[in-house]
Amino acid sequence: MEFVLFALAFILAFLNGANDISKGIATLVGSHVIRASTAILWGTLTTTLGAMAGVAITGGLLKTFSSGILTHSSNSTTFPITVAIGAIGWIFFATQTGLPVSTTHALTGGIIGAALAQLGASGVLWQALLLKIALPLVLSPVVAFAMAWLIFPIIRRVLAGVNNYCLCLEVQQTQIVPLSIGQPVGVASAVVSNHPSIQLVTDKVETCERTVALSAIKLRFADSLHLLTSGLTSFARGMNDTPKIAALLVGNSLLGGMNTATLFGFVAIAMAAGSLLGGRKVLSTLSEKITAMDGLEGFTANFGASALVTAATFFNLPLSTTHVTTSAIVGIGVSSRGHANWHVVRDILLAWLVTLPAAALMAYTISLLFSKI
Repeated sequence: MEFVLFALAFILAFLNGANDISKGIATLVGSHVIRASTAILWGTLTTTLGAMAGVAITGGLLKTFSSGILTHSSNSTTFPITVAIGAIGWIFFATQTGLPVSTTHALTGGIIGAALAQLGASGVLWQALLLKIALPLVLSPVVAFAMAWLIFPIIRRVLAGVNNYCLCLEVQQTQIVPLSIGQPVGVASAVVSNHPSIQLVTDKVETCERTVALSAIKLRFADSLHLLTSGLTSFARGMNDTPKIAALLVGNSLLGGMNTATLFGFVAIAMAAGSLLGGRKVLSTLSEKITAMDGLEGFTANFGASALVTAATFFNLPLSTTHVTTSAIVGIGVSSRGHANWHVVRDILLAWLVTLPAAALMAYTISLLFSKI
């Protein structure tokens, strides 16, 4: 049973990667800063770093999702198994159909469904569930939308001329010239090798465009800021999501008691695999179908989302990066263009509403089946 649990935890983390990788990088792709494949690599790297950084600061989240909303923990391995199955079923469906949904909502639904079936209604600490999980999850999309809607006009004015400048990472060849024996200093005999030198250059866009270098990465300054906040959003997602999935494995280790860092590493590897292999469908929805955006708008959306998720993580509050980033993107569309693609937004909202009860129902049903075996 422990092997089954580890396999299910890996699948859940894999699906989390496939569904959630887009949350930090969708604005990069939507504003055509970098290609989708490059964005996925960037998001995977920063998410993995965030997952491992979470070891030191997310003990509260780990406790909340392992036992913090139950009156007493279940000693049966079937409890986390049914929670995982409940979450996996819905996230798999949503990922296949390109809908961005919340792993946090799915796990919460799975915990509630399994607890009702195995512990009864008295087995859930309903007040703790409301304060520790429900309120942050409900309020965060509203806050994210409001932040994006309110701060974008300010950022647009403050950074109005920033797109006239670019940031270039240039790789140039430096010639190394030896001296012959007895030859005066400063007199070269032959060129024997070329060594690359790397320099970071900030200049006007037209100057960057004329730069001749062996190899160069050139980004408008606003796009450079956008790349940074995108990475911060993915980093924050890694910190906030990893302990929720790792909580399934607490007290159930095949190796006689894994430490927290090992559990987080296991989850991070599975999330990275899901990101790289299955992240494109939901990425297409978030980057192309909600609203058009430029680099400055994408920067603003990620700036608000990363700040919100990072702050919540330090206070051990579970947020749905899905809800936060999607709401920020909608807020940007409304603020800059006065509208978003409301048909797509409607479908996403319906998926959000269904996530928790669908996962709860599946976990409850699976628990009843287990009880009859």
